[in-house]
Amino acid sequence: MPEREEIVAAIVDAAGGELVSRIRLQKIAYLLDQLGLESNFEYQYFHYGPYSRDLDNAVADAEAFNLIEEHFGSRKSDGARYSIFHLKTKPTHSSFGKIDDDRARRLAQTFSKTNVTVLELAATVHWLCFKENRKDWSAEIVKRKGAKTRDGRLEKAIELLASLELAPQAHTVGKS
Repeated sequence: MPEREEIVAAIVDAAGGELVSRIRLQKIAYLLDQLGLESNFEYQYFHYGPYSRDLDNAVADAEAFNLIEEHFGSRKSDGARYSIFHLKTKPTHSSFGKIDDDRARRLAQTFSKTNVTVLELAATVHWLCFKENRKDWSAEIVKRKGAKTRDGRLEKAIELLASLELAPQAHTVGKS
């Protein structure tokens, strides 16, 4: 089993060597774990959906071992700071558990280009349905995420989950 910092480097590498946003990294790792990553990161629900302190610690370790480096950018709209991760050292072996390397690479690249709010909603829908076992997940996500669920973003999140075969069974947006 690879070390956790190697998993972080493998995700950044698979995403194309650069990954923008800690939220995005958290959601990519969470979704990959649901598909067989086997990172052993423990998740809890937090402001932006599933969150792993273990993953945050693994990021710090990946930086300490010179596998990745983190830079910061600022949004033009409000000046909010965000992380930009760059791969420094290519992983020497597979770090994707039961996920085929080619599939993991395709998924990480798709996730790295997906709107971060859609990714957050997808991970949160999965969490509500399968970790909290909420039958009323569609009402609950609107309650927790509010305006983020509008303008087709929740529907795109459900489509993403469906493409991964992780969507809630027999549920549609707006029904509970």
